[in-house]
Amino acid sequence: MFEESENIYPVKPKLLAGTMGKNRNGIILFALVFLFVVINYLADSYIILIEVLIVLALHELGHFAMMRFYKVKAQGMFIMSYFGNSISKLGFSNSQRQQTFINLMGPLPGILIGTATFLYAINAEPNIYVIEVAVLLIAINILNLLPIDPFDGGRIVGSFFFNRNDHLKMIFTLSSSILMIGVGVYFGLIPLIVFGFLMGLKVRAFQKSKDLHEQLEETNVNYKKEYKDLTDGEYWKIRSIFLLNNPKLKEMIPSGYTLWDNERLLVEQVRQVLRIDLKPDLTLSSKILILLFMAALIVIPAVLVFSNLELIEWYFENANI
Repeated sequence: MFEESENIYPVKPKLLAGTMGKNRNGIILFALVFLFVVINYLADSYIILIEVLIVLALHELGHFAMMRFYKVKAQGMFIMSYFGNSISKLGFSNSQRQQTFINLMGPLPGILIGTATFLYAINAEPNIYVIEVAVLLIAINILNLLPIDPFDGGRIVGSFFFNRNDHLKMIFTLSSSILMIGVGVYFGLIPLIVFGFLMGLKVRAFQKSKDLHEQLEETNVNYKKEYKDLTDGEYWKIRSIFLLNNPKLKEMIPSGYTLWDNERLLVEQVRQVLRIDLKPDLTLSSKILILLFMAALIVIPAVLVFSNLELIEWYFENANI
């Protein structure tokens, strides 16, 4: 009968954490897995470690360049948090096209440079470091282009087919987790097994988000926006529903509309509930062409490497690893 007034709600807390808070868990998990790999596989070969870091830096700079080109951010890229104000001032893109090309520009330069370098290695005098860099560029970036969550290829495929359906997104993530664990067990790759189990934990987070979204939709709360666009009322309603689903935490929080001493933690939880509804600005034919292009970027370099295994064998015979 009467419209609810926004004046009854306190002003929502300001967002001070930039993108770091939302992605802190992802950064920690990535750092732990990366550290595990370094200690167990690269500890006696610091040159390879430096090369891996350079390859990863090139990969992230590809994302960064495309973000700056579009003047927007893409979701799910926690390493981008380290680019500071250059990224934190940008808003999230709601364009499927922009998100796709931002994700694609991470692995694309590395695969092209790696393939060109490997072709040079085939036709030149064998050189350990040239072969090493070429294979690292190809392997790391092909891995990232695979249609598995949370890799770039997985984010692209997810935005094409699962963006509007939390249930399908959850199935996709669970399938990715099981696949990584299975491949890790088959090849004896402990880091991949660990990462697969960590992805399994993400499935539970999706389930919680799905339940929260259903409750928010029932109460007509719009959660498909950025934090800065939330009204005061929307913030407090999302906060309230989140606490109802976490009774142990609710016992620690002041009742009513009183800010908690650690309110920033709740701000982060509210932010993680929010979703950006991507604008479907790619046609079906465009999606098919992009997927075929991704497949070519995976298959062509892989075939090139496997058709020149004698060069890889020469590398292992002469490299000090």
